[in-house]
Amino acid sequence: MNEEENQGPNPIHSEQDIAPFLLKTPMEIAYVLRLLEQAHSNIAIYFNAGHDMMLTRILSADAKAKQFVFDISGHEPTNAALLQADKLLFVGDLDGVKIQFSTVKPSRVLFEGKAAFMVSLPNDMVKLQRREFFRLTTPISSPYTIALPLASGSLTLELHDISLGGVGLWLKDEQQKALFNLGDIVHKASIDLGAAGRIQADIELRNLHTVYLKQGMTRWMLGVQFLNLSRGNESLLQKLMVQLEREQKALTG
Repeated sequence: MNEEENQGPNPIHSEQDIAPFLLKTPMEIAYVLRLLEQAHSNIAIYFNAGHDMMLTRILSADAKAKQFVFDISGHEPTNAALLQADKLLFVGDLDGVKIQFSTVKPSRVLFEGKAAFMVSLPNDMVKLQRREFFRLTTPISSPYTIALPLASGSLTLELHDISLGGVGLWLKDEQQKALFNLGDIVHKASIDLGAAGRIQADIELRNLHTVYLKQGMTRWMLGVQFLNLSRGNESLLQKLMVQLEREQKALTG
């Protein structure tokens, strides 16, 4: 599988009201974890104050023991860094429903004869289904792009994913991180969506993190949020996402 197909979703924005979407009992939480396990869903783990991320999959969940097991990274320095992290933020997607929760530091164990991580069940879990959080991976062979009019000149980046709320962007190299300050607003960013057309929108730079891939490679991703998206552009995005979802479901059977 292409490395870019292995990316997990971005965290829920901190200003969102998540209280109505919280699960709090070990039985409910373990049940959702088992669904993620059965779906072989990629889960993103953010740590080091959100600056770093690794991908994993849930291997088992036990409501009675109040713990679950997840896969290690193929990048050993990432595993070592994860063991030193005081807090882990897990973010996943289950049939369009955003799943997010935090845990304490994990421990390294053997699970079915292979190295894995084990950690206590979280105190609560967010299970959030809202249309602005439904995110789809964009085409890899003919990637969509965004042109950012920065003070240093126009910069074009490839999209990794898209939602009605914003997009995830691949940086070309680590040096490009210096071009961005989180919280900054970029006006009149132009997004080329291939045959679907082009939209222009103001965007806010929301998050920037390192992505550790299982092949031992490292990439950098910038998450941006749309500001005051016009009805016309929102309608175009809705049609595009229906098309992308249909194509992706056809590929996966």
